Amino acid sequence: MKNIKKLVEGENVKIVAAVLALILVIVPLWYVKNNGKKIPVKKNYETFAHTDAGIINEEEFEKLKFSNISLITDKGYTTFNATVTNTGDTENTIEEVYIDLIDKTGKNSISLKATIGKLKPNEKTQISTTAKGKYKEVVTKKIREFKN
Repeated sequence: MKNIKKLVEGENVKIVAAVLALILVIVPLWYVKNNGKKIPVKKNYETFAHTDAGIINEEEFEKLKFSNISLITDKGYTTFNATVTNTGDTENTIEEVYIDLIDKTGKNSISLKATIGKLKPNEKTQISTTAKGKYKEVVTKKIREFKN
């Protein structure tokens, strides 16, 4: 007990504190390096905005005008966004569409389903549909009616 009292008196307090601090830093580092399991962190995320005219240009399909189009790939998912306007004189009859994303060889890479709903003449809505996958190779789109 007397030995412990001598250790914590005077200048020895600073030395003991420094040794303890050093141990508290070195031991965890040694454990992580030698014994702890390292969990791999996947940071392979890439954000990509498609700028091909065939993707982002406005398009009209059956009196539905698709504008403000974007196709963004982020964190392994691709999202198609657009504003849809009913340009007809009556309420639209097409409420759901497929947006086919087509690569430069003409192959359909994926068909994204989007719900428009009922729109009165000149009424607008926003659509957004997402799929897992990067689809960086697509260069154009084709809009078609979804039929059950």
